[in-house]
Amino acid sequence: MPVIHILPADIRCDISEGTNLMEALRSAGILLDAPCGGNGRCGKCTVNADGADVLACQTTVEHDMQVLIPEEKDLHVMHSGIVTETRMDPLYPGPLLAIDIGTTSVVCFLLDGSTGKELASASTLNPQTAFGADVISRIREALSGKLEVERDIIREELTKLILKACADAQVDPSDIGVVSVVGNPAMQQLFLGISPENLAGVPFEPVLTEMKVVPCRDILPVCDNASLLIVPDIAGYIGADTLGCVLSTKLYEADELTLMVDIGTNGEMVLGNKDRMIACSTAAGPALEGANILFGMRGTDGAIDHVRSSDGSFICTVIGGGKAEGICGSGLIDAVAVSLEAGLLNKRGRISTTEEIDGQRFIPLRDGIYLTQEDIRQVQMAKGAICAGVQLMAQQLGKQVKDIRRVLLAGAFGSFMDPASACRIGLLPEELNDRITAVGNAAGSGARLMACDRAQIELAQKLKDRIEFLELASLKEFSVTFAKCMNFREKESNT
Repeated sequence: MPVIHILPADIRCDISEGTNLMEALRSAGILLDAPCGGNGRCGKCTVNADGADVLACQTTVEHDMQVLIPEEKDLHVMHSGIVTETRMDPLYPGPLLAIDIGTTSVVCFLLDGSTGKELASASTLNPQTAFGADVISRIREALSGKLEVERDIIREELTKLILKACADAQVDPSDIGVVSVVGNPAMQQLFLGISPENLAGVPFEPVLTEMKVVPCRDILPVCDNASLLIVPDIAGYIGADTLGCVLSTKLYEADELTLMVDIGTNGEMVLGNKDRMIACSTAAGPALEGANILFGMRGTDGAIDHVRSSDGSFICTVIGGGKAEGICGSGLIDAVAVSLEAGLLNKRGRISTTEEIDGQRFIPLRDGIYLTQEDIRQVQMAKGAICAGVQLMAQQLGKQVKDIRRVLLAGAFGSFMDPASACRIGLLPEELNDRITAVGNAAGSGARLMACDRAQIELAQKLKDRIEFLELASLKEFSVTFAKCMNFREKESNT
């Protein structure tokens, strides 16, 4: 039986001959990033095996092997969100926990049970990224027999975050009274160990439709005396995280027509006001978080996060300074916007430069990082889906896009993205450029509100029942609208 020696952790494991190296590393507790779900396309699971760089997902263990794992980089996670005053009336006494399980990152807030003040917070990359960057990949893996594995690794990671936050604030986890958790439907069901089979086919009905309070000890034993608040989902692909955004932004009280957009591996949106709200989810894909992009990466040190033009040259800023290693979502949006202004892309997204690599045109950025034609295509598909969703929601409400008075961008991507660039490429309609406000981790803020005040829990259930769900794919005009929204507006002529 072959032995793999894993460095720098200095772990030795006996592995059955013929085992996939990715699976072998998982069994040793090493979860490699695999945005493509282990299909050999993204190249993110590269390790050094016996002196050669290989893709772990495409390598079979046939003999003793020494494997060097690349150094992990810290993910820049958005903690702060919209500040909403609330009364303090939690379900149970004691310190409180609010948790936002995102597809990419996980954030845990520890709150004072008497004042709601934040005592500590902790965050990390969602370890389920080892099964794919998007929810579809993780659903597929869960249905193939890995549900318990995905469940256990997210619970273990949450336990680490809770212990860290409690240690920082000198709080005993056993004293915690309420744990409030939000996430999209797939993340919630995987966390709870509920098969996501309902999300794998029509009609994509949600399983979690009612607010529930259950003992936390059966799911997160570290909080053995707490009660776990399970927040309902709005629809099959619009979850408790979106409900948390609506709650914290008070969109439900707005007089003017307001659009809330949470752009991540999916794009969840709610449009409306105090009279009516409608929600949809768009298959934006993970491109805007760095997946499916040749040099794409998350918002960590080494990522190009912003791009500007000066005298015909691209000026790129890099997180942490130093040499660029790739480009994250905010930098990608900027780069496409600047390329459009420079006339390097036509309205169909075709690169017009004459420079080629491997017979393909490309747009150079910095330090050997560049955009390919396929990268542009991925951006077009993501922005086309989101922009089409905005237009069709407005249409369903009998409104036009110009009638939208406020746009609230939730989540880390929305906070770091330049609204002008987003509008320039058509991710959001251009007429909304001066109406955009970033609201940070609004989903986490909603989880905090529900942890602090039982009235917010009741309100969340009422809002869930009020929000109408729009299935975009069922609209006959969706395909045409989507196709039109994929196009860019070319640079205006000076003549």
